[in-house]
Amino acid sequence: MPLSKEFKELVVAKAENDPVFRKGLIIEAINMILSGEITAGRIMLRDYINATGAMDDICKQLNKQKPAICRMLGPSGNPTLESIVPVIQACADREQIKPVVCIDSTIT
Repeated sequence: MPLSKEFKELVVAKAENDPVFRKGLIIEAINMILSGEITAGRIMLRDYINATGAMDDICKQLNKQKPAICRMLGPSGNPTLESIVPVIQACADREQIKPVVCIDSTIT
């Protein structure tokens, strides 16, 4: 089911005004990818980029064309680790976060 225009506008407005929300989008995208929900994680990463207007900056930083990044993060994208990790890092750098893997305290 496609997202409504109002929902997209709400996400953009929330991303513009809430740094915790922006960081949460990146963190959730990374966690999804690491837990095997790769398509959902890529789409959430794309949602972060679109909601924050970061596409031009990320393209410039990575020396990539916008269509290439859009294809990579789209539902039928199939990026390699070598191509998606720099995108994740560029997003994390924008929000001044450092992705690390931690052991869940509920795991014994």
